[in-house]
Amino acid sequence: MTTPEVADALRRSGLSVQHNKTVQRRLEAFRDEGVVISDKIGNALAWQKKEGASGVAAKAGGMMTFDEALALQALKRFASRQIPALVANSLAGLFDVAQERLKQGMGSNTRRHASWNKKVAVVDSGFQLLAPVTPESIFLSVSEALFSEQLLEIVYHARSSPDKTPEARLVMPLGLVEMASFVYLVAKRTSKPDPAMYRLDRMKSAQVCPDPFSYPRDFSLEKYIAQERQFDFLPKGDIKLAVRFAKGRNHAVLEAPISGDQTVETHPDGSITVRATVILSERLRWWLRSFGPHAEILEPRSLRKEFSAEAKASARLYEKDH
Repeated sequence: MTTPEVADALRRSGLSVQHNKTVQRRLEAFRDEGVVISDKIGNALAWQKKEGASGVAAKAGGMMTFDEALALQALKRFASRQIPALVANSLAGLFDVAQERLKQGMGSNTRRHASWNKKVAVVDSGFQLLAPVTPESIFLSVSEALFSEQLLEIVYHARSSPDKTPEARLVMPLGLVEMASFVYLVAKRTSKPDPAMYRLDRMKSAQVCPDPFSYPRDFSLEKYIAQERQFDFLPKGDIKLAVRFAKGRNHAVLEAPISGDQTVETHPDGSITVRATVILSERLRWWLRSFGPHAEILEPRSLRKEFSAEAKASARLYEKDH
């Protein structure tokens, strides 16, 4: 709409508009805030609402402070996976307004706000891998079913059966978890009592079903992660772990204890023996292996024998001259 057309529409809606130039100035302010875009048609300017700039985004344009814009940009950058896809799409216009707001002004304060995202980053603590790509359609379907509490039909290629043709299965989505660049769906199959984990990038398809389900009252995603330790992979109960760490390799357990009951014994050579109650799992094994010859498992004896056999097998590999 041209500026006169916008002014006429405002008058028809019952607002008192005396001068088109007043409307023009307000539209230009909206353009600076990222709410509308303009195009030159002859000698007149035509205006259009920017895609996504509706609802709260349109209202926020003139009221958003730099601090609020910075907070929104940080939210978008560091919590994008934690925000349900449906919510993220609704907030897209608000994120755009925040980005435009940070671009405004040349003062020292606004410059610092605008450059903040260039000064902060998140680095994965594990070895950096190129994470497989999850199709946006699958992520949207999973998010929608989880948010709406509707059954989800997935075709899943399990790691344990790489040569088997994946079959469709009906699941009740219970939660989304991001770990080490991978996103997992925690879901319960309609034919099985216990929840299971499904990595989104292993899904061949995901289709939201029209049938709703009652979200189980006895399920807690927080408990599933923190207490049942399912994301430690194949947990097998508590063990009394004793590990001797070489000098210079003990800062990891001293700065971040592995359990609340951890005790530390320091030896004359600078090494330490750490004793703690932990859950025996694949994740514990991965962590212990990362220390190589700088960590010696003392207890339990079964775990010591397991690592001893692994070390001997590794040594045999390196004895061969290639």
